[in-house]
Amino acid sequence: MTKLKSKPILKRAAHILSQEFSTPKDIAWAWVTLLLSQEEETRGSEAKRYSRIAEFEAWILVLNLPSNPKNTEFITVSPEEVKNAARNVFEWPHDYIFDEPAKAKHPDSKVIHKEAITQAILDAIKDANGSNERSILMAILEGYAKEGKEPFANITTEGIEWRGSNWSEGDKYMLLTDKSLNNRLTNLRKKGII
Repeated sequence: MTKLKSKPILKRAAHILSQEFSTPKDIAWAWVTLLLSQEEETRGSEAKRYSRIAEFEAWILVLNLPSNPKNTEFITVSPEEVKNAARNVFEWPHDYIFDEPAKAKHPDSKVIHKEAITQAILDAIKDANGSNERSILMAILEGYAKEGKEPFANITTEGIEWRGSNWSEGDKYMLLTDKSLNNRLTNLRKKGII
């Protein structure tokens, strides 16, 4: 199976995950679709893809998340709640797949990215003299976290915790791992940012 690149399908998947409520089946489909689009290597067959969707859907149903009280016809749950539950169990696709980089108006103007982690990664690449080797970048990003630079919170055995753009006190942190850094670098390459 080739890596999924169809923008309309990927935009639909991103839209599903950004809604307040969606069915577990739709969330599972969007989750797998975006994950597969963000991975460098291709993965298995179409049968394997559908098996992953079924696995994620079953896992979501077992969570017993609160359903949307306005929709009594179908079970619909919050993709954000699924994302929080999946945090240390499964990888979750990152949000900024369709953000176009803002154009700087002047050569000295700073480009602002939607997620602070994107800017931190670009700063790390700059500090690594343009290298995008993950081990070097993770070491630089850990250094940023130790210095207390935004958006970083903590360094854990799993990776580096960071605050998302809408983070507020009491929210869970996002987790940057070697694999999620690889996916973010792939996305930045696709957009021509690096």
